[in-house]
Amino acid sequence: MAIPIKLLMTWDIAAGREEACFAFITQDLPATMQQAGLELTDAWFTTYGNWPQIRIGFVSSGLQELEEFITSDAWRRLKRKLLPFTRDYRQKVILARGGFQF
Repeated sequence: MAIPIKLLMTWDIAAGREEACFAFITQDLPATMQQAGLELTDAWFTTYGNWPQIRIGFVSSGLQELEEFITSDAWRRLKRKLLPFTRDYRQKVILARGGFQF
């Protein structure tokens, strides 16, 4: 039985790129991830405090599925589009569990 795995991404929005960033993360990003078999589980926007402005999590049914995706050309193209909207982009792969994960 596969163990659910989460791809957790965080970043701050690059100055002047707010509108384009929000358009990308509400349209292109989830659609591409869903096509790859990953499910959007959470998306957070921080308005105050010393935390990344954006935190988004996608879950795969297992580690192999996620590894195949994050080494794919589709992921490289998607990330190439995402990075110009970001500052201090980070991603990590963790075991998915219920509730808020950071």
